[in-house]
Amino acid sequence: MDLEKLYRDVEQAVSSLDFPRIWPGFAPLKFALYDAEKCFFDGRYIEKTDAFCANTSINYQGAQIAIWMVQEDLPLPVLTSKLVHEMFHGFQTLRGWDCWPDEREALCRYRYDAENLTLKLRENELLLSLAGRFDEAAFRELTALRKRRSEAFPFEFSYESKVEEIEGTANYVEWQAVKQLDGHAAAALTDRMRAVTRPDFLFPIRISCYFTGALMIHAMRQAGVYDFEPARRPMPLQILRSAPASDGGFPGRDACCQRVSGAVVSYREKTAAIVRSALEKNDVVLEGPLELVSVNIYDARYYDGYVTSTYFLMVRDGAEEKMLPGNFVVRMRDGKTIDKVYRWG
Repeated sequence: MDLEKLYRDVEQAVSSLDFPRIWPGFAPLKFALYDAEKCFFDGRYIEKTDAFCANTSINYQGAQIAIWMVQEDLPLPVLTSKLVHEMFHGFQTLRGWDCWPDEREALCRYRYDAENLTLKLRENELLLSLAGRFDEAAFRELTALRKRRSEAFPFEFSYESKVEEIEGTANYVEWQAVKQLDGHAAAALTDRMRAVTRPDFLFPIRISCYFTGALMIHAMRQAGVYDFEPARRPMPLQILRSAPASDGGFPGRDACCQRVSGAVVSYREKTAAIVRSALEKNDVVLEGPLELVSVNIYDARYYDGYVTSTYFLMVRDGAEEKMLPGNFVVRMRDGKTIDKVYRWG
């Protein structure tokens, strides 16, 4: 992969974007492209350190930058929009957004409750309809359902809203950027958002919040109730202050609940199977006690004291941090202490 050429192409595409139209006050950040061996940043190849891990925004040499690991050939407009997504995370950091969720707590504490997720699936259907055409009645039903869930499932709803504020806004920005770059790619992204109406797409919940957050920002902007500078509480939570709560009823509710209940069981069984397979293989990579620094929270799972992590795992052994590439199942001694790490897959 010619990282330098790809970097120049992305740099030119970024320069063509109207950033204020995407989000008021937003401006491009520097970015880096890297692969397993090389890293290209700010017009030159640099030493690739452990700081270059996953796709995100990091502080590098005193500046907030976006980074992207090049693993596949993405169309230039798509890759550019995804880097703009990561730039927006840097923008959030620089602006002091403080509604980041506690991912480690949520990984163990979030309950996949069929009642909560049935109402959420109805919300997602409404969000998708609002993406095509704004309708005041549909928006009122959406906020009423969300108010009910916020009262009945406060932890779960708060976590979802925080992910929607952080990742959903970044996904919204990605959506708006690709609209400027390539209409076909934008239409394809919009079409992929239809997945939010599938029960299986709710698992793990964090992934679905990228799309529901973007759709929620879109609906709130249409309704004229979105603040571009969130306060301490995420905007998807703030709009519920004066909203009435739904009674939880909607057409087709019983059938929807059955589909969601089946998906909950399937998710739990699959997670248990992943853990069992790793334990049976018994390929032990590390033994504790070690401090857990980070898992790939994007699609991490939790089951009976075990945590899964795809692509990488970061641990701390004394003063030394280690980054392990691969897929792992981690047996936890407590909320932050690793007992044993098994290679998975």
